[in-house]
Amino acid sequence: MRHFAIALGFSLGAAAALDCTAGHPGVADNGTSQAPARWNNFRRPTAPIQPNRSSNHALPFGASVQSVAAQNAIENLPLPEGDRVYPPVPTMPAAPGDAPQHHPHPHPAVAAQAPVAAQAPLGSSCAPAGSSCAPCDSYGHASPYAAAAAAPWQGAPSGSCATAPARGPRPISPWFGGSNLLFWNIAGSDNTPLVTDDSSMVLLRNRDLEPTDDTSFDVHAGRYFGCGQYAIDVNYMLWDPDCLCRQVPDSGAGLRLINPALQTASINRGTGATTVYDDYDMNAASIQVIRDLRIQSLEVNLVGFGLMGARRLGSCSPASIWGGGCGFGGCKDKACGSAIGPLARAAGGRLRIQNSHGFRWFQLEDELEIGGDVDGMTGYGANDLYYKSITENNLFGYQFGSRLSYCMGSRAMFNLGGKIGVYGNDAEFFHSITTTTATGYTNSQGAGAGDLYTRQSDISVAGLGELDLGLGYRISNCWTVNGGYRVLAACGVATAVGQMPTEYTSAASAGAVRADDCLILHGAYVGFDYNW
Repeated sequence: MRHFAIALGFSLGAAAALDCTAGHPGVADNGTSQAPARWNNFRRPTAPIQPNRSSNHALPFGASVQSVAAQNAIENLPLPEGDRVYPPVPTMPAAPGDAPQHHPHPHPAVAAQAPVAAQAPLGSSCAPAGSSCAPCDSYGHASPYAAAAAAPWQGAPSGSCATAPARGPRPISPWFGGSNLLFWNIAGSDNTPLVTDDSSMVLLRNRDLEPTDDTSFDVHAGRYFGCGQYAIDVNYMLWDPDCLCRQVPDSGAGLRLINPALQTASINRGTGATTVYDDYDMNAASIQVIRDLRIQSLEVNLVGFGLMGARRLGSCSPASIWGGGCGFGGCKDKACGSAIGPLARAAGGRLRIQNSHGFRWFQLEDELEIGGDVDGMTGYGANDLYYKSITENNLFGYQFGSRLSYCMGSRAMFNLGGKIGVYGNDAEFFHSITTTTATGYTNSQGAGAGDLYTRQSDISVAGLGELDLGLGYRISNCWTVNGGYRVLAACGVATAVGQMPTEYTSAASAGAVRADDCLILHGAYVGFDYNW
């Protein structure tokens, strides 16, 4: 029982710092280091134990001395250099000549080191007036989760967020960024035949119109604020592959453009009216298909680091493999972090949780042209036939994201992330069947009223989601290399192939926007992050 009471007294003294430093390493008025505290996510704070209370009421039901002691230390994962960023938990002093193990209660000299503990329950204090780092509830008590996230940096005066000693958790350099190379492929393309010969042998399918240049990139940059609790992150992504061109010559078996609806649309190229279907079928010496696809995205996200209160901490050591703890620049005025770097939060462990709320603009431009060499002359000229389907989608909306990073050691981490959002899609569709001097028309309306040269737009609901699975390796405190696999799906969009009209009852109906396609991109990526 004596050992139990002594261990309880030590735990009580370690949790007695009830200023803005609660939950993090701090510095006391006499310059000595305060013991850090860890909050339990699922148990409410308990009042300190009075000396005359029975020891069987000292802890919440089911708790042990070892579990409380484990809570009184912020997680201490190793850095790339192998140095620890947190100072060891100090032991409480005892009066000279006294052996702690012989006394059932803490010596009065020990209690004098933490007089606040007998005045208020754990987690019930707020920061000094004017502090920007101590949110309190309506009763004037700081939440243990808010206290853990809002306590000042180690070595800083109470209520300060900037000053820090040379070693230990520090204010991180506020700017961060990174970039990735992505290698996209389109999934789920339509396998429908597009061009056949007269014997129905397939020469070209819709899936053959996928871009062959799969290289894309994204770049992001941001800044921490709120003492490291939050960050603003801006990301831009661009995929602009080269135009895809497929040319199918007539080898003697004839050519057909497979779209039965073209039998109800006609054109007069100066030699008499004929259906567009027959013009391709009877006169095309070759059919050339060109597709140009372009995707870009801009997003602005508010990022938070963990559930129930957390913030980034910085670390720095001169033992980096690049000769400076922060990469090329050393560790003079800043400290750097990473996805598995120091983190102050309500719960410990090797798992890092990052959540985001943001706004995103996603643009998809898709152009398709099917040219028919029908004028009897080699090459494509003014009197040849050109079928065009051009779409532009602009998605605007809110998205939520989350990323889990599991520390597999001092350098390696496993990442799993995703984003999902609901968007409004301002989609536009341009459709035409023309030569340079003539315009196709619907048979039901005739030339003029039924001219197939239309441009329409519509606003509809769309969805966009991302899934990211990969690995990261921290090569220094500031630099992390990443690699993995990413999937992006945009549904409720209009693609050039999907918008090809299936009926020509009228020019308006043929040119109506039908934003009901899904574009799925997937592929590997490799890149780097700086100070993340």
